[in-house]
Amino acid sequence: MPSQPAAAALCLLAPLTLLTACGGDDDDGNPWRERPAFLAAEPVRTDYDGTTQGLLTGRAASLADLVTWTAPASPTPADLRTLAIKTSYTGLLDVTPAGGFGTYYGRLPAAANRGTEYVAVSDDGSGTRNVAIVVGIPSNFDPIKPCVVAIPSSGSRGVYGEIGTIGEWAYNKGCATALTDKGTGVGLHDLDRDRAIALDGTLVAAGTRKDLTFNANLLGDDLAAFRRDHPNRVAMKHAHGKLNPEKDWGHYTLQAVHTALYVLHRQFPQADFTPANTLVIASSISNGGGAALRAAEADTLGLIDAVVAGEPQVNLPETAAVQVRRGGTAIPTVGRPLLDYFTYAGLYQACASQAPSVRATSSNVIAPFAANRCAGLAALGLLSGSNLDEQSADALVRLRNYGWEPESDLLHDSHSGFEFTELVATTYVNAYARASVTERLCGYTFAGISDTFATPVPPAAAALATGWATGAGLGYLAGAFNVIYDAAVGGPALYLLAASPSTGKADFALDGATCLRRLATGAAVGPTLPTATEALQAQRVRSGMGEIRVSGNLRGKPAVVLHGRADALLPVNHTSRPYAAFNAAREPGSRLRYYEVTDANHFDALVGLYLRTLVPLHVYNLRALDLMWAHLTAGATLPPSQVVRAVARTSAAAPLTDANVPPIAATPAAADAIGIAPGRIDVPN
Repeated sequence: MPSQPAAAALCLLAPLTLLTACGGDDDDGNPWRERPAFLAAEPVRTDYDGTTQGLLTGRAASLADLVTWTAPASPTPADLRTLAIKTSYTGLLDVTPAGGFGTYYGRLPAAANRGTEYVAVSDDGSGTRNVAIVVGIPSNFDPIKPCVVAIPSSGSRGVYGEIGTIGEWAYNKGCATALTDKGTGVGLHDLDRDRAIALDGTLVAAGTRKDLTFNANLLGDDLAAFRRDHPNRVAMKHAHGKLNPEKDWGHYTLQAVHTALYVLHRQFPQADFTPANTLVIASSISNGGGAALRAAEADTLGLIDAVVAGEPQVNLPETAAVQVRRGGTAIPTVGRPLLDYFTYAGLYQACASQAPSVRATSSNVIAPFAANRCAGLAALGLLSGSNLDEQSADALVRLRNYGWEPESDLLHDSHSGFEFTELVATTYVNAYARASVTERLCGYTFAGISDTFATPVPPAAAALATGWATGAGLGYLAGAFNVIYDAAVGGPALYLLAASPSTGKADFALDGATCLRRLATGAAVGPTLPTATEALQAQRVRSGMGEIRVSGNLRGKPAVVLHGRADALLPVNHTSRPYAAFNAAREPGSRLRYYEVTDANHFDALVGLYLRTLVPLHVYNLRALDLMWAHLTAGATLPPSQVVRAVARTSAAAPLTDANVPPIAATPAAADAIGIAPGRIDVPN
């Protein structure tokens, strides 16, 4: 725990640290009893009896009922909370019994479902931040042996984004949870009708209200002209909030821990909670896992004891200079930042999905448009080959050479077809540039779509009503709105159907994809140099990217990083592998362990889509948490870094067993051991 003078000094640094209480100490000298200054108001308490409403089941009777629960036509805030928790499960996990739900996960004793929840908001008074923080305290929490699990949401999801994954484990252990949406969240603003989402998830009139998840009216833009010239558009917080919140994801995670210590004193006023006597694990997946690592790197107060990060999104410095080897062979392209490899994937994934070696009989990509994309890339000199087979095969090779592993070849189809790549690329390029919704970078906007894909149209009211609970915080909400390419031939069109002006063909807006790539790199794409406007925008994007780089120094904390080798969204060669090597260079005596799981990908919810069904990485997230728990509470040794040889099921109907998901070995075989040295990692085949 910091000394009182140190805590007072932090008040002066509040804009940088986002942490300090900045109030007078309580009579017992414990500053963690004071409400933090970053909280806009006192946290709101709700008690859950675990029967009519639960910490983890909401209004559903059980977890099994939760995943099939349906919200009423006019949902209340309690309904929306339940739906958000359901989405945490169904959007991220395989919730079928054969896939492991109800056996390996999806289990909850009554004591873990009963308890108290505190909802708080971190803001600077402007109403433009409004970072959601939720602290849950189950009835099996022991104030004598307090533990907290800090869980930043994954992706751009809302505050309950990871409660169904890491939160379930925490409640089963009797730990409080400290959730945060990281300043992204499902903040949407239906501009024409001036409707936005309140902090309780309901859709309300926006005006100049400051108590909304996101309100574009507060940002000083000429929205009247934009509404007139570009009707039926939607602004999104992560993309259009002009804050580049990713730079503060680690700090928001630390704020959640600080808030947890404060509300624990409210819940147990006779107890005394400090960082020294409260066990805190920061854990999440995807960019939530990256936020957990960033929090540990920024933790000057010793709030966090350990980190467990699944498939983390991390952005290494350009000067990291790490080497990644697999099977003794150096990987040529490693450690690139997210926007770099996403805009690269945005060029090639759709085309690569048509390669003869991976072409699916039932594709998620519109095959004729993918062929047009291949031809368009070839015309720009970005592909070799005179026909579709040759061009698509070359696209697949280029993706492999740029850091994707061969194990992810089959997944390019779903990632392109389900728009993952485009949604992330358009969101992050706007976020890094701190762009206004009115700027329409590269000609992209978000707008309503109709059942016949006519666009722009008013966003569907029914979908918007539940959007806070069902959305992912990106430029897409099923039945309501999607990514629009305004420059398409014939006028604004859904980007999946858009014909590029340069080709005159429906090619998934190739012109837009090349523009995004130019903004990410500041360089020419093929023969096309950035325009003067693009060059200035690229400078802003690159500046924003510079704000989100990791330091690699975990301050001596034990950490487990795990990743699926088949991850096609966040390839291991740009994320976990180089981070482990970078950490070893930046932190002598590093306590990080890296576990790489074969036959596992980024989205467990997709595992049933493939004939050879992938294993759920979530099983290993839970096992890594168990290993860390034993390490922290019983002094058990963390197993060495290793490849875990998981084996995919033969079909979605085949039940998951330990033969598919073998344990993390206490002593891995030599052929499975991962070697990590300063600036270098060696991963076996």
